[in-house]
Amino acid sequence: MTLKQLRYLVAIAEAGSFSNAARRAFIAQPALSRQIGLLESELEMQLLARQHDGIELTDAGRQLYEVARSVIQKLDSVKDELKSSRGNPMGHVAISIPATASSLLLPTIITQAQAKFPGIKLTIWDGLSREGGQAIELGKVDFGVVPNAEELEHVIAEPVFTEDLYWVGTPVHEADHSSITLAEAAATRLVMPPRALHLRRRIEQAAMETGVTLDSSYEQQSAPGISSLVRAGLAATISNWPPLTELLEPISARLIVEPRITRTISLAYSQHKPLSFAATCMRDLVRGVLVEAVVDDHWKGSLIERVPEETLSAVDH
Repeated sequence: MTLKQLRYLVAIAEAGSFSNAARRAFIAQPALSRQIGLLESELEMQLLARQHDGIELTDAGRQLYEVARSVIQKLDSVKDELKSSRGNPMGHVAISIPATASSLLLPTIITQAQAKFPGIKLTIWDGLSREGGQAIELGKVDFGVVPNAEELEHVIAEPVFTEDLYWVGTPVHEADHSSITLAEAAATRLVMPPRALHLRRRIEQAAMETGVTLDSSYEQQSAPGISSLVRAGLAATISNWPPLTELLEPISARLIVEPRITRTISLAYSQHKPLSFAATCMRDLVRGVLVEAVVDDHWKGSLIERVPEETLSAVDH
């Protein structure tokens, strides 16, 4: 069994056919088939089943594919680490960010990464905080920006800032940007995200602790869906700041007080997947982007004094 054969198996599995894999690997199809045949002969088991529309991994093939992909990723990572220097990190880095902050963070992160680290191939997942947290736990991304690090298992979290939550709705007369109590906000007709999301759970936790009942008349999965009901004056909502920049006129955003509802925004990564040099560089870059967003008031919150890395403890429930 050779590394070349393992690479070919991964290429075929991901391309879906011998012909597609041969083109991507720049190898003649008969030579590719021969290498897989040799691998199957050595292992004395079938790895691929030919179908009329391509190939399908057998159980043994799927098992070997997972091992081969992991081995290749680790070897490629080692090579990138050896090639990297302090001024030129190299390799692939995958990060996750909340979808609600995508328009704020995505252009800045990509622009700065291209300028500072041209040797890094960057993948950014923007999705629900729950999905981002799961991707971090499973090691599918190198690190992520998350509001719910305390709920994650086997991760190392580095808090960056705390954010406030706001009541957002159509004012009766002119725009009112004064603060509002949670009891007053809860008495309005609200459209809320699903309970599976951390934002909803944090709001309901604060309401329960205060003895307040929320008037959650509507539930919407997407930010555009929530925004449409708020703009139409059918409901108000409770939100963090980044999504509000596209909603504010003629909508009022009022800071919730008595009590203030806050969340901690952290950079987090799996205990089981230490950061590579390239990922460490990107983590520091993203931290800088977050700090700048808070300082410039684009993401309303309060910065947290940075804790030295050697004192960081794993979040492990």
